Amino acid sequence: MVDFSQRNKYGLQIWPILFSLFTVVILMSGLHYYHLSEDGIDLVCKGNSYGEDASDDLELLLTVETNAKQVMLNYQFSRKDNPLGKITFIGVLDTLDVASMTYRLLIDEGELQLSFGQQAIPAHMSYIIDSAKQVLADPKTARLNLHIIDMDSAKGYAVIQFHPGNGIWICDLD
Repeated sequence: MVDFSQRNKYGLQIWPILFSLFTVVILMSGLHYYHLSEDGIDLVCKGNSYGEDASDDLELLLTVETNAKQVMLNYQFSRKDNPLGKITFIGVLDTLDVASMTYRLLIDEGELQLSFGQQAIPAHMSYIIDSAKQVLADPKTARLNLHIIDMDSAKGYAVIQFHPGNGIWICDLD
């Protein structure tokens, strides 16, 4: 039989130290959440989407704005500074999982607007639009998780990821 009392030579109690560290981490996460919730989330994200054909490549602009519990995602796509259209999603900010820094969004409205004279859009963008239409056609609300991978308020940026979709965006904090 092993005597564990001899392993702790300095008389330190491990559980109170671990509990204290855990409490500090929770408090820091809670303060971070309070700061984000109080000010809302305002992100401006830029990206690119690549199709099978180089002529299908698109520039993307995503803005995420919250006001109280309301959330709006505005997803614009263009080709060589020529706007092709935008998709706007509206819903509510449901919960925040502090441990993973993931916001759950419940989306209940969506609108697609094609730019004037725009007849067709690239196939990979059509797939995204059709998927969004199917989800919003059901009477239920669509669940979307916004995971904050990294954020530095002092430097004015955040790295986010959406689930489903797994797209990673680098965003300016607005």
